[in-house]
Amino acid sequence: MLRLNFAHLPQHEQKLYQLIASALAVGFVVGLLWVLLGFSDQRSATENEWQASVLPQTDDAAAQFIVVSQKPRWFTEAGAAIAAAPAEDPLKALEGKPESLRLTGLVAKGDKTYALFLPLIAPAGSTTKPAIRQLTEGDTLVGDWVVKHISHNQVEIQQGNETQTLKMYQPKAK
Repeated sequence: MLRLNFAHLPQHEQKLYQLIASALAVGFVVGLLWVLLGFSDQRSATENEWQASVLPQTDDAAAQFIVVSQKPRWFTEAGAAIAAAPAEDPLKALEGKPESLRLTGLVAKGDKTYALFLPLIAPAGSTTKPAIRQLTEGDTLVGDWVVKHISHNQVEIQQGNETQTLKMYQPKAK
């Protein structure tokens, strides 16, 4: 019956099936010869390196339970001391320095120029946002720092003989 169905196939399909059957037969014969002639990739039984299994010693569960249950693992006195230490506020170090204020704008009104500063540190006990400070030449910025000169893109401040220049952000020239 199979032969009758095979005969009804087109000639090119018959050749294809014959080639597939021939390739399978050749592959089987080559594989059989490979194994029988000893070209196998497996080593012989005498070459295998057999090792005895080694089991670890059993753990003493009772001793481990005693160690774990006697010592607190998560909450220790050292941990409580670390948690109780107050975190230092990085802005506290800026108090009384010009860096405690950010130059946010320069405004010309009539013949006067004003520098607008935003405090980075909120006043103690205040719950509202710090207000922008509007200063002109001669006004006290913070501590002993005085606004010496205001130009179109920077403010010069002075404390005694020390002078600093605070610049506004300037976009790069194209």
